[in-house]
Amino acid sequence: MHKHELKRQVPFNRISEKAAYSKAARKKLIELRAKLDGVTFIVRQATETGRLPPSTQLDQALEAMEVNYAAAEAQLRTLQKSGEDEWEEQRTELESEWENLAHSIKRLVARFADGTS
Repeated sequence: MHKHELKRQVPFNRISEKAAYSKAARKKLIELRAKLDGVTFIVRQATETGRLPPSTQLDQALEAMEVNYAAAEAQLRTLQKSGEDEWEEQRTELESEWENLAHSIKRLVARFADGTS
């Protein structure tokens, strides 16, 4: 293999890695959207049937979950638009957004499980 051929392969592999990560992240985001919709439905149903008292804190927990989802979605778009030198940094940012989203879901589920307002 000649030097110029190797130089062409390295960016291609990096782009392929970015594309694969981006595709997996998009799939994860779609799956999370379905889970979030399910959790929101269950919480709303529980408050409507009186199993869970409505509260400002519960509404804030639902809103925080949505805000964190939107931030993760925006970060994924930023990653997809980033250049090959920037995308790994954007991946770190996206993974931080996943963590924020996971924490907001856990807080909401904990409130729901405790039945606290």
